Amino acid sequence: MNYYIGIDLGGTNVRVAKVDEEGNIVQDVIADSKGLQGPDAISDNMIELLKQFDLSEVKSIGLAIPGPVDGERNVITQATNIPGCEDYPFGEKMEKATGVPVFLDNDANAAGLAEALLGAGKGYKSVYYLTHSTGIGGGYVVDGKIISGHKGYAGEVANVIVDPEAKQYECYKHLNRGGVETIASGRAIGLIGNEVFGESVTTGKQVFELAEKGDEKAIAIIDKASKDIAVCLSAISAIVAPDCFVIGGGVSHSHLIYFDRIRNYFKELAHPGMREVPILHAKLSEPGVLGAAMIGKSHL
Repeated sequence: MNYYIGIDLGGTNVRVAKVDEEGNIVQDVIADSKGLQGPDAISDNMIELLKQFDLSEVKSIGLAIPGPVDGERNVITQATNIPGCEDYPFGEKMEKATGVPVFLDNDANAAGLAEALLGAGKGYKSVYYLTHSTGIGGGYVVDGKIISGHKGYAGEVANVIVDPEAKQYECYKHLNRGGVETIASGRAIGLIGNEVFGESVTTGKQVFELAEKGDEKAIAIIDKASKDIAVCLSAISAIVAPDCFVIGGGVSHSHLIYFDRIRNYFKELAHPGMREVPILHAKLSEPGVLGAAMIGKSHL
């Protein structure tokens, strides 16, 4: 039996899992990531955690990172949640310590790869994965391979402009005005909800809860965000024409209130030849660490 190690690295926690060919987790450990202690501490910590695993049948190690990754150089190019890690040789250090090939990629790409190979997108030739959470990211998988693009930026749709007249919040000054993350992410929905409802609402989750109870103002906020997501998906469909879309992330857990809205707007906005492309809800409960394991497998 062949096995693959997946490491899902975050600013707070790191999860390491040993995964079999079918995507079953056979062993895992969760620990403090040492995310604020610098790249040496982060790297040494992951190597120490790997000592808990029998690596004799492990074919590869995949490391999922919260930020763009240059796959050719196997390094992080931007790491907001783990500062100081840009261009750090995580892969090289871990390979020397373990003797196992190590591959890095963005965490959204990893989740998309997991959904394409093991989850909602299984059986489709090409899958575009959108993660809809505090922020918005994406990844494109074709024939079981992540399309990374120049320096790993392929699929990073947060900055795609969907409403150029939208309000620009101060916290999004680093992004384009009207970029989809600035007006339709979980955080943005919370900011809009705060303006509409006042101090009683500060999060996107609260807006969704009000909408589910029938509050018309909350429903209007969700409807606008749904349309903005659909505008983004229609633009993506015109460029890469995926066989399906899969939407995951924390906000997607409220899919009953907004998936049909996204689908209906998409059918209005997309090219006629793309309007029947399915928009699916992510299936996997643990796409991060499974996707990390699949990163390595996809390179072999």
